[in-house]
Order: sequence, then structure tokens, then C-alpha cells
Amino acid sequence: MPSPEHRVAPVLVELAAVAPTRLTGTPGERATHDAIATRLAKAGYTIARRPFRFPRHIYGSLALHFGLALLLAASPLAGVPTWAAAIGHLVVALSFYSEAVWRRHLLRRLWPRIATENVLATRPSVGPARRRVVLVAHVDSAFTGLMFHPALVRLIAAPPPRPLGFLRKQLALPFASLFVLAALELAGVGPAWWTLALCVPAFLVFALNGEIVLRNRPVPGAADNLTGCAALVALAEAWAERELPDDVELVFAFTGAEEAGTGGATELARTMGWDRETTQVLALDTLSNGTLFALEEGELFRVPMPEALFDAAQAAARDAGLDAPERYTIPAGATDALPFLVEGYPALALTCIDPEQHAPRNYHHPNDTVANVDPVQLRDSTRIADRLVARLLGAEACFEARQIPSSPAPAVESADGPSRVSAA
Repeated sequence: MPSPEHRVAPVLVELAAVAPTRLTGTPGERATHDAIATRLAKAGYTIARRPFRFPRHIYGSLALHFGLALLLAASPLAGVPTWAAAIGHLVVALSFYSEAVWRRHLLRRLWPRIATENVLATRPSVGPARRRVVLVAHVDSAFTGLMFHPALVRLIAAPPPRPLGFLRKQLALPFASLFVLAALELAGVGPAWWTLALCVPAFLVFALNGEIVLRNRPVPGAADNLTGCAALVALAEAWAERELPDDVELVFAFTGAEEAGTGGATELARTMGWDRETTQVLALDTLSNGTLFALEEGELFRVPMPEALFDAAQAAARDAGLDAPERYTIPAGATDALPFLVEGYPALALTCIDPEQHAPRNYHHPNDTVANVDPVQLRDSTRIADRLVARLLGAEACFEARQIPSSPAPAVESADGPSRVSAA
């Protein structure tokens, strides 16, 4: 039976044929969950479907927060006391902080919640689990907009000059501006020229995210994140055939609502009740179209990376005979690893970043199709993930004298014709 890195490309093509897009709560997301659940049930996994509800639009939430901040800044012109505007700005700041850092919603509750689900495929332990490894990949795809034009992505996501390192987190300046506005308003200072200057960061966030809401266009999301889903399916099928210690549990979690704000992972991290001392979480998100990195999470502030997991990822790459993933501090957003870190679990995300683009190629873009997935990087990323799972499970012996050498294979036909992705 082929190893996971040789299975992953055909799985990607099959999953991409299920639905053209997979926004949170849509039939496309549900159909993809169904296809995955059916396939892994046949492989012998215990399938659990965990429904939940979540606000669909992360971009709508950003537009809501910073659009409200703009209104509050102008409200004294309509006779609102400056102290009331200040309180409003502090409420917006608290709400945004709660969502970005604590993964809990305040103002975002004004957006309607959509029904979605997580699908878990589990190979349970025999008796109490001494060790549990949870692999996570999100099924849903994203919206697109002007903000994701490649030229603008390069500009926005590029690291700032060293003296301005605090701007590495893209939302840090707009967030900080809320407190400056509130301080001046509490001092009784009314709107003036400084109001316009301080409102520029909030306006940019509002405008760019509001445009995405108005455009309302989903992307295919082949790299982000059908590559992660395909890797999980390929890994699950491979590990279904391998021997494991009786006290080890292996879970493959296919989440919903990640692009809406890590909704599925947040739901799992809060409700599963897994023991934090014996559980390790690995998120696979966009395993192609760049160089594989281990992500340092955090939307406003850096969240420390579990060093043991990072060391294991580097060792796994060496086991695979490939370059070890380096650290990469993400400038905005989050992966499914962040909610687990917030809830006290050791968690790590592996993601491909194009060093010139400062994001995966075709990130949240209509060109994120199967035909534009880099097959070599997808194969190599899956190979590293496979070795990392073995290390986390303590099952490195599965690879002793059992690996199938790489060999060329015919291209896989997609629904749109020959794809760059091949079975090799």
C-alpha cells in the first residue's frame, strides 16, 4: 500500500471534485465532511460528528469593530459627550481583544450564527489513553477580496523595518489607536485634526474588510485547506494499517468555520475534555505553494510555540531526509492551533509560506485551485507530517525497512483536465 505522501495527491483531486467552494455552513462544506467521514469509516475509524453554530464572517466582525470605532470618533460632532465616546472605544477594544486573544465573542454576537460541524475520526486506545495525538485540518474555504490581491498581500504581510517591529502584527496599530482615542476623549478633547490621523488605521481595516463582505465571493481553497484535509485522510488511511501501542489514541479532526475565526477548533478545545498532559495537537493548514514553516501564533501578541513540538517537527524533517521547518511569526489571523494553545494544550501548526509573497501563493485568491497546487511541496509536507506523527506517538519503528521509495507516477486527471498535482 502506498505511503501517505504517495496517496495525498489523488485524495486532493477527489476532495476538490466534491464541491467548488466550501464556505462555513454551506452544502459544499457539508458534502466534503460527508465524503471524508464515509471514506475514513471504511478505513475502520470511529466517526463522530459534532455540530455547532458560529458566525460566518470574520471579515464582517473586523468591519463591525473598526467601523463602530470610526462612528464613535465622530460622535462628539453630533453632541455625544466625549466621555461616552471614550467608553464606547474601550468597549470595542475589549470586544476585539476578547475575540482575537481569548477566542470569545462580544460584539460579534450581533452577527447571525450558522450551523456547521466538526468531524472526528478516532482510532481509540485500548483502555485509558496514556498518549493522544490530535491532527487538525479545516474543511471550509475563505472569502476573497481586494486585500488578497498578490501585490497587496506582499505589501501588507511584509515584515516592517526593524525600528517598527511592533507593527509585525498587522492589527496591533489599529487596536492601540482605540486606546489613544479613548484617552484623549476622557481628557475632554473633542474631534480635531488628530482624530483623522488616529482614525486612519481603523479606516483601513474597516474598508478592506468591508469590501470583502460586499464582494461576498468564496474561493476554491485547494491549497487552503484541501491540502491539509487530503494529508489527514492519507495519514489516517496509512495509520489504520500500522501497529500502535494499546494505550495510544489517534484522532483526525476535520473542522468547520476555521476561516470564520477558528470556530471548529475553538469548539473542540473547549468541549472535548482531553487531558492536557497527555494530548498533543498538530494543525496542518496549506501544505503547498510555499516553504513549510512552523507557525508562531497570535493575532495581537506572540503566543509562545511549544518547544518540544517544534523540536519534534525539525527531527521529523530530518527523519524524512528533508529541510527542517523554521519558525514563522504570522502577521495576522490564526490557524486551528491557536484555540488549543489558548485552552492550555500543546499545539503546533505547519503551513507553507512563500518567502517573497509573505503568504502562501494564491492565498485566499480565486486562483487557489488544484491545478495551481505545488505537488512536490505537498508530497514533502505530508512526508514530514507522517514522521512527526510517528514521533509524537512513539511509533518510529513503523518506518523501519517499510518505506516505499519515491517513483514517478502518471498525472492525476481532475474534473478540469490534467492537473499539476500527480500521484508522485
